[in-house]
Amino acid sequence: MKKISIIFLFIIFNIGYLFAQKVADSLDIVSIKWDIEKVRRGVVWKSVHTTLYDGPQSINIVEIKPARRNRLRIAYSIDTLIHTSNFCRRANAVVGVNASFFDVANGGPVDYLRVNGSAIYDGPNRHQSSNAALIINKRKISIAKQQDGSQWAHELVGDNIMLAGPMLLDNGRTEDFADRSFNTTRHPRTAIAILNNGTMLLVTVDGRHEDNAAGMSIPELAYFLRILGARHAMNLDGGGSTTMFIKNRGIKGVVNYPSDNRKFDHEGERTVATVLYIK
Repeated sequence: MKKISIIFLFIIFNIGYLFAQKVADSLDIVSIKWDIEKVRRGVVWKSVHTTLYDGPQSINIVEIKPARRNRLRIAYSIDTLIHTSNFCRRANAVVGVNASFFDVANGGPVDYLRVNGSAIYDGPNRHQSSNAALIINKRKISIAKQQDGSQWAHELVGDNIMLAGPMLLDNGRTEDFADRSFNTTRHPRTAIAILNNGTMLLVTVDGRHEDNAAGMSIPELAYFLRILGARHAMNLDGGGSTTMFIKNRGIKGVVNYPSDNRKFDHEGERTVATVLYIK
């Protein structure tokens, strides 16, 4: 009986600790003092270097108001990998981020991609985390989670559809995440989210720099976006790919700290196969 009581108290203590930690994290998130800059009408850039989840964080967010969401576009390359900033300059983009997973050796996406009504890649989905789809139509942008059937993405209705993942939030509810290193280890992250008021967020979280940017796990990223008011959100490719471009800002437009050169500077971009950008 005594042993059972000890176990019960241990469980209660840990539940209380975890709850208190969640409250502390929530307060840290809502108390962030962002540096805010207007990029264009309806497009705002927010950045911060802060402490969150008991570690240093470097975060950039571009907020796109509902009236400007229809300017979101996908750029891609099939057989050549290109820096996010170069993709964006070629497209005369205002802002942009790296997008879906890709074939590092040969170039091109590895998950379903449809652009302007044409299937760019419709082979087998090769990334184990790709269980979410960004759907871009002329009047609506949405995020959908995987349905039953291997062809679920092919059956989605939309001129532009891009798979990535994992799905982070669906109707404000945090998804369940597989217990694997990709999700549980802190990494640089890129994400897209839609808030309750219809505002869209493009998000980068830097990482792999112990003194300056710890990065986030997938559950931490999901929680961060939920506290910011996201209703739907999906993870994009991260790690060394994580890059945010803003025209006429940063170094060649790069405003975050890409980690592929193992330096905390703006010049460590990795070449990628797809980007999301605002025209």
